[in-house]
Amino acid sequence: MAGGDIPARDRPSLVDLDLKGLAEALWARRVWIIAPALVALAGSFVAVTLTTPTYRSETRLLVENGESPYTRPESDRSAGDRATVDQEAVLSQVQLVLSRDVAKTVAEKLELSGKPEFDPALRGFNPVKQVFIALGLMDNPLRMTAEERVLRSYFEKLSAFQVDKSRIVAVQFESQDPLLAARAADTIAAAVMEAQQANKRAQTRNASQWLSGEVDGLRRKVEEAEGRVETFRARANLFVGSNNTSLTAQQLAEVNSQIASARAQQSDAQTRSRLLRDFLRSGRPIESGDVINSEIIRRLTEQRAAVLAQLAEQSSTLGPRHPRIAELQAQRSSLETQMRSEAEKLVRVLENDARFAGARVEALQQTLDQVKRQASQASEQEVQLRVLEREAKSLRDQLETLLARYRDASARDTLAALPADARIISRALVSNVPAFPKKIPTILIVTLGTLILAIAIAATLALLSGEGRPAAAALADDENHSDENHRDEAVDAPPLAAACDEPGLAVPVAQPDCIGALARLLDAEPHSGASRRTLVTGSSDALAASAVALALARELAGAGRRTVLVDCDPAEAPLSGLAGPAAPGLSDLAAGQASIGAIIHEDPMSPAHIVPCGTLGAVEPDMAEFVIDALARSYDAVVIAAGRLPANPADFDALCRLGDDAVVVAEGDSRDPLVEAAYGRLVGAGLKPVVVMLAAEEDEAVAA
Repeated sequence: MAGGDIPARDRPSLVDLDLKGLAEALWARRVWIIAPALVALAGSFVAVTLTTPTYRSETRLLVENGESPYTRPESDRSAGDRATVDQEAVLSQVQLVLSRDVAKTVAEKLELSGKPEFDPALRGFNPVKQVFIALGLMDNPLRMTAEERVLRSYFEKLSAFQVDKSRIVAVQFESQDPLLAARAADTIAAAVMEAQQANKRAQTRNASQWLSGEVDGLRRKVEEAEGRVETFRARANLFVGSNNTSLTAQQLAEVNSQIASARAQQSDAQTRSRLLRDFLRSGRPIESGDVINSEIIRRLTEQRAAVLAQLAEQSSTLGPRHPRIAELQAQRSSLETQMRSEAEKLVRVLENDARFAGARVEALQQTLDQVKRQASQASEQEVQLRVLEREAKSLRDQLETLLARYRDASARDTLAALPADARIISRALVSNVPAFPKKIPTILIVTLGTLILAIAIAATLALLSGEGRPAAAALADDENHSDENHRDEAVDAPPLAAACDEPGLAVPVAQPDCIGALARLLDAEPHSGASRRTLVTGSSDALAASAVALALARELAGAGRRTVLVDCDPAEAPLSGLAGPAAPGLSDLAAGQASIGAIIHEDPMSPAHIVPCGTLGAVEPDMAEFVIDALARSYDAVVIAAGRLPANPADFDALCRLGDDAVVVAEGDSRDPLVEAAYGRLVGAGLKPVVVMLAAEEDEAVAA
């Protein structure tokens, strides 16, 4: 390239290091490396020796639900297992440890306000801090209250965190006094538990007070509701008898049972009287329980039996006409007549009993009808009564529930009955090993850090002075020699990156081996759209232009740009072989025989994509412009292989609309009139920049 503006690809770098020379330079400065390290060693030793040691103690809390079956409320006793503590609960315990209320309690118990370690006003300020405070670089502790100063120092020495994958909270406290550090850690844990118990007790007491008021109010409501029930029952005469049934229902049941009994008596008396009358009419012996059970008939029967016995005895000796026999016969007839008369009396008694039972049934039926009318009248009032009873029962149930809760709350209203949500599983021990400073690690870190910093500074000074680099003269000679060779081969032109707006100016020329630099130049130039469109054309040779277009597309793709190469030369079609002899292209898309996705093919030698010209010949300029615009929306760079620059002005204008910049591939000398004419036409069409690329001998054909 002219002027050496595009360097050769294999030129050596000026920042290559000479490790041997760098090592010699560092050895020469060994005093400036070792001396700061020794000073840092001595200074760190003095610092850790004079620093007041700080001791750390740790107490551990296990976060769990402390309720037991004996302390759990009555409503929760059905849940046998304890509630699971989640991660949020553990983190909440950590925040409780770090709360200001707990801090105030601990500071008061341990009397931290009187210790200089926790109150800067008591121990004073060193001169450095006084200067910083005067300059406003540090807060002035004297502007804070004594409590704020103590709490600030307290929180600086306190740390609390959750142990990984557990429900354990570690509480660590640091102090210059190891005994105070242990006492503070245990006191903080105890204060956390006391705060939880006090909080639960306050909640229980508040609940008891609220429940007490609710119970008193419900008692009055229950009394009023039950009073309304009794008043309505008395006014409506809806008293309740045995078995919790109303008097009307009991009367109905009793009258029904009496009617049934009276009807049974009536039926029984009628049946017995009818049977006795049938016996009397038929003249058959009366064999009935009513007759047999009659005392008069029993005596008459006995007398008749005695007369029959005498008659049988006398008949054996006396004739039928004998007066004694006639007398006995008369006695027997009289007795039988009396027995029949008594039987008829029994029949009349039974008939009278049947009539009495019937009259009783009628009277009871009238009573039943009257009770039914009363029951029908009382049904609506009973509905109202049941509504009042349900309301009273609902209030009574609420009262019993609140009473049970109130008894629970009253029973739990003691500090011992309210366990905390955490318990101490490891108390703090008085430590004899300082937590700060760690003397040996501190000395090692400071010394090694100073040593590394000194080595880095010495190496930087050596590189800046040129002691650590290879000989610069040889590189300068090589660079001058390369520039002279390029100057002999290329025209004397302005830099390639310079803009050339007039055809008469010198032409920027790129050498054949500068594809990489050409790609970087075009990629760095600003362009109008989201994608850069580069038009590659030849002044006379289409094959050389296609070769340069292919090399440029591969170079851009290798640099990480999404690149597509579009072949718009239907006459030569030199790039069709890369996609295959029958691969569809622009002409197939224009004819509707292929989709836009089917005409995009992969380059076998690079990540670039190729769109061949197609199998159906030339494509209309508008169609080519449409396809290239569509590809520009998906790719970072579009390289257009246009073949030989057309002479027809219309075709030339259509071709220039496809690109933002252009590369003219020339054979031989760039001062050829054809090359200058092509350059001038492209610049005049508004393409910028326009670069002339000298064709190499191997660019006469496209390599697959």
